[in-house]
Amino acid sequence: MLSLFTFLSKYNHDYVVYYDFLHWPYGDKTFEQSLACVEKGIEYLTTQDADYIIVPPMYELHLTQHSKLKAKSPQILSLFRTYLLDYCFTYSLVGKLGFFWDFADMQVAQTLIHYVEKEYVLAPNQQSIKKFHFPFVYRGKETPLWKYYLTSLSYSNILVNKIIKFDLRYFKDAMVDTIIPLHYGYFHYQTTITKFLNFKKIRFHSLEKIENIFTAHIPQQAKTYSVKIAYTGNNDFLIREKRLMWLLQRGKTTEIVWEKI
Repeated sequence: MLSLFTFLSKYNHDYVVYYDFLHWPYGDKTFEQSLACVEKGIEYLTTQDADYIIVPPMYELHLTQHSKLKAKSPQILSLFRTYLLDYCFTYSLVGKLGFFWDFADMQVAQTLIHYVEKEYVLAPNQQSIKKFHFPFVYRGKETPLWKYYLTSLSYSNILVNKIIKFDLRYFKDAMVDTIIPLHYGYFHYQTTITKFLNFKKIRFHSLEKIENIFTAHIPQQAKTYSVKIAYTGNNDFLIREKRLMWLLQRGKTTEIVWEKI
């Protein structure tokens, strides 16, 4: 939520956030357990008459692939699917992709991404590269601790940066040309990632691309900006997250409505 509101807070919309503190973090559980929690969140947001719903990347791919939503349900925004197709696949240099992910993502990522890959047609410049790999070649690195750095340490902390660079070295050794996060929170480390990588050899498409996709899907803005947070468990963590509160309030005193579920 912190990473997405870096740009969501720029636009006038009525946001309803389902914050499931009771089952956090999802990545430490099986995909099936977390999916059940995500579906409960979707049910709640449906009762709030949401027009669009944003869910974490792997759950987005799973739900859109298997058509789990009812006909009258809100539309799940295809942020991550579009990110893969329009940026990561399209600008790949030789068809070797690297993914970094959490435990739950790793269980299903390869199957879901292969499904998206079937929709992709090579760009003309890619067709002319004799050594281009298609179907794509994938390399994965499990990075389960990255999500904790956002809550326990500053993501600019020198220790955090050293660990991140150590994990990213795997992709240099694997000689991939594009690396892709399977967790929106990982975009908080994009400064460290881009400084560590040589963009001419290994590309990383930043959070700005997700913002571009969002504005293309939802160009119409509301007249006002409002945030309602419905949460399970407790909201102590949210309240003490000053960076998040500043973004949600746009640095002002916008009222946030809290609702315990």
